[in-house]
Amino acid sequence: MGEIRKAHGIKGECFVSLQTDDVEGVFAEGRSLLLGDPDGRPQEPEVTLTIKAAREFKGGLIVRFEDVVDRNAAEILRGRTLLIRQQEARPLEAGEYFLHDLVGLEVRTASGEVIGRVVEVYEGGQGYTLGVEGGEREHLIPFSSHFVKELDPAAGRIVIESVPGLLEI
Repeated sequence: MGEIRKAHGIKGECFVSLQTDDVEGVFAEGRSLLLGDPDGRPQEPEVTLTIKAAREFKGGLIVRFEDVVDRNAAEILRGRTLLIRQQEARPLEAGEYFLHDLVGLEVRTASGEVIGRVVEVYEGGQGYTLGVEGGEREHLIPFSSHFVKELDPAAGRIVIESVPGLLEI
């Protein structure tokens, strides 16, 4: 749902970069979030942080957690991720997908040529890019309707339009 980037001020607030479009629902006062490692895996044993307050700030949020009372405690959280359980996520609308559900899907062209499997979803200024491992290299395929013609997580596949030069990127 987000990544704690740094401490903010001296009262234990944290600057959080967002990785959700359900900001109001996820960062609502009183909501508990799971603390994850920098790679987005839940901490073992499970640790939760409860939202005390959150406000918009420079493209992210300033978040105060109930048990984080000073800057030192906030600094310890730097680089950690904030997660929710899948069953706590809002229901998806038609055409919406969780990015982590794309990892592992087979990618093929409209003509049926298998390119490989999605191993990573990268976020950049122009949107998302699929990292597709196939053969001896990783192909970078923009995740846009111009290239992605069919997405069927239930069937485990993504069909792309292979334009000249795309698979050489």
